[in-house]
Amino acid sequence: MKQRRILLFTGNGKGKSTAAFGMLSRALGHGMRAAVIQFVKSDDAVGEQRFFGSVEGVDWKQFGKGFLPRDPESPAMEAHRAAAREGLDAALAALASEDYAFVLLDEICFAIAHGLVPVEPLLEALANRADGKIIVMTGRNAPEALVSIADTVTEMALVKHGYEQGIPAQHGVEN
Repeated sequence: MKQRRILLFTGNGKGKSTAAFGMLSRALGHGMRAAVIQFVKSDDAVGEQRFFGSVEGVDWKQFGKGFLPRDPESPAMEAHRAAAREGLDAALAALASEDYAFVLLDEICFAIAHGLVPVEPLLEALANRADGKIIVMTGRNAPEALVSIADTVTEMALVKHGYEQGIPAQHGVEN
């Protein structure tokens, strides 16, 4: 039996997605086919998507509408929920597919924590995934249910951030 792994990068610090994309690089270096399902984010011009989206062996799908409204009751939230539900469907399909040895669910924890998608269908899919499949999940506020089933959990802690010093986002660092 091949090993199955679930890794989770969470916390308020920078580097969750960056760590996951590093793992994606490692998997590709071993000839693994990968699916990247990205929740919440909507910018398709960020460096990682521009790069990995053009790499053979990576199927990249983005299901986000960008920053959420401050008011969770805002009518605009429905568009975010609809996009996240599409993303969850794509994630469940990727987890069930034998085509992928590596599945990255970027910002899934954030989507769950903000009520965009339920955690239960994901838990079921994770429990039923194929042997040998590696799953990496990212996002702030990881639900305890995901923390408990993950093999490896890393919490990124914010110590200092350039934004706090007035440094704007920069290509190659934030996007």
